[in-house]
Amino acid sequence: MKRFSLYRVELKRLSRNPLTCLLAGLSALAPLTGHGLLTLTIGDSMSALYLANPMLAGGALGAVFFALMVLFSLDQARRSGIGDLSDAIVNPMRMAAVRLMAVWTVAGLTAAAVFVSYLPYTAWKLDIVFSLSDYTLSVCLLFLPGPIMGALAAAALWQLVQRLDVSLLAVLAALAVSMGTDCRQFFLAQWCVPLVSTLSDAFGSAIVWRTALYSRVVWIGLMGGAWLLSLLCVRQYGRGALGSFFRHARRSALPVLAAVLLCGGGLLWLWQPFSDHSPANWMECLDKEEDRFNEALTLEKTALRVRIKSYLMGTMSGDAAFTIRNSSGRPQELYFELNSGYAVRSVSANGKEIPFEDLRNDMLASRELRCTLPAEEEIELRIHYGGMPKMWNEMESQLNADTISARSVTMTSKTLAPVVAGCVAVPEEAEISLRIDLKDDLVPVGTGTATLLGTSGDGTNSWMVENTGTDRLFLYAGDFITTQLDADDGTSMDFCYSKKYQERLKDGALDLMEKAIQYCSATYGPRSGGEGFKIIQTTAFNFGGFAVSGVSGMGESYFSDENLADPDKGPGSAEILAHEIIHQWWGLGATLTDPEDPCWNDEGITVYTTYRLMCRVMGREYAHRNYVKKWENTMSQLSASFYQRHPDYLNRLPERYQNDVSASAAGANWYDGNALMIYRAAERIGEEPLDDIWAKLYREGGTEMPPYITLGDFLGECGLEKGDVQRG
Repeated sequence: MKRFSLYRVELKRLSRNPLTCLLAGLSALAPLTGHGLLTLTIGDSMSALYLANPMLAGGALGAVFFALMVLFSLDQARRSGIGDLSDAIVNPMRMAAVRLMAVWTVAGLTAAAVFVSYLPYTAWKLDIVFSLSDYTLSVCLLFLPGPIMGALAAAALWQLVQRLDVSLLAVLAALAVSMGTDCRQFFLAQWCVPLVSTLSDAFGSAIVWRTALYSRVVWIGLMGGAWLLSLLCVRQYGRGALGSFFRHARRSALPVLAAVLLCGGGLLWLWQPFSDHSPANWMECLDKEEDRFNEALTLEKTALRVRIKSYLMGTMSGDAAFTIRNSSGRPQELYFELNSGYAVRSVSANGKEIPFEDLRNDMLASRELRCTLPAEEEIELRIHYGGMPKMWNEMESQLNADTISARSVTMTSKTLAPVVAGCVAVPEEAEISLRIDLKDDLVPVGTGTATLLGTSGDGTNSWMVENTGTDRLFLYAGDFITTQLDADDGTSMDFCYSKKYQERLKDGALDLMEKAIQYCSATYGPRSGGEGFKIIQTTAFNFGGFAVSGVSGMGESYFSDENLADPDKGPGSAEILAHEIIHQWWGLGATLTDPEDPCWNDEGITVYTTYRLMCRVMGREYAHRNYVKKWENTMSQLSASFYQRHPDYLNRLPERYQNDVSASAAGANWYDGNALMIYRAAERIGEEPLDDIWAKLYREGGTEMPPYITLGDFLGECGLEKGDVQRG
């Protein structure tokens, strides 16, 4: 019988089998477990919660269901007692391959059903951040690989041992190991479903799709090769597994093809282009780093020209021109650093190519290169480089990396261009300029000032970014809209956010965010950064905020529906965004922590400041009703809870429930409890004296654990004891 005829008959048999319908139906329902029961991401963006988690959960459970399906299909003849008869009619190796192909077809049809079934709800839930391309990629790369790889692994195991129970247990064990903490640190260790830390709502998730596709190719190679070798072990002519293997291998090209697949998968594993090779003891290596600074060299000017070669692949090329003064009159050694994923193609000094050495000492997603500059006083050093940026391997579990994609570009410091500051002096008047062509729907923001130079006919715009006093830039590009928020002290802040959120921010949110900046500037002092300070909405892969070189990052999950509905931060979305802006002072500007009181953190003072702001904006009665009353109710309920009154019973609960109870109590203390402590301190010493105390702590930091502000620092400045303002 021809292969296609066999395939058609087997597919028809599968479709009529009630067990097939049951297992396929369970696989189609499996994504529902991703809504709270089975969480496989660490992100809190809308796409992570309502797209990635369901599809990953569906893929993981689908692997088990389709492993069962292929095992029952392969084991059917043996269970029915007609194995010898069917083997005499059809080559058992051919039949095993056909059965796997039929099961894969059912997996594809199940994925199509999942695509259609979950599309309306996902589109409704994600609302303004829904992307059909991301949804399609999630089904294809996060859900479908589970059934495909589960069936392939089960088929290979069954062909080796011909035991349904042993094969299924082995698949379950492999799945458990893959989903364990150790394996989830590395994207290539995920054989069943890809590693996904989160998904971006507004700026694309290119790093996820690239690593997911690459890891699927690697595992198809490795497991496909293993399956071909196991296929040679299919029993025939009354021989066992080993005898069948040697008999089949003599007249088959399968061993060669299996070797090709295994070697190809292994080489792709070794040559993966996404993460660097920083040593595990990188902190010790940093402490032992040599001082590269050369007093004879001074950087006068930096001019960069960067070209995006492929948005699909995330590759670029660049030319960096450094004007360096050599005051020694002798040749000088120069070290410069560059992202680990880039290759330097040439280095020239004053128009003449000079030799260079790549030290290949990966460290924090960068590596050093070395060259020797001539003895001339004025040197024009040009470096031609390019490639795809790599992530620091410590960040691999988070997939946190600078990325080039059609929806956003993030190139910071050494990912944008070589840096020489560790080896040369960089005076404040040193100029740096960057010329870059970007897609016309990408707007650059970051350090320095960006100017549009012109528009070309190929759908790109040419930009110039300029700054002084540095040799590096931090560049973010996306569908940014920039709004100036007035600090009411003669300065302003640029707030750069995705165009997707424009309508959401129109209803008073931007006005309240501006009032929050004005209130914090007047009460605590100006935010560090001064004139030209920017707040930039960044991709979800940054996991929170950051502050560097006059730029503060504000994670896009702050704008998610889940965050904007968080009652701990405020009763309305505009007030919650004001809460996040206040974190520019408390969290990024000054930090509260106390090793003796783990609940003491930045959230309390941020919530209290939001309350004080709303007293001014909406009136004291509104603020008291929506903030103080909530704090008191929350802490009263916490105090009355059974496990708070009887903590010894908490240890008797299963670990999962212990964590849930502890997390709920910690959240109440972080937001409501700390804010209530500060409110009670204000009742005792007065609001204005308390404002002066917080302003002093913001400027000077704490004294017990400088610069961090401890609970002891706060109480000491207030002249109070902990019992005077306790949370409960």
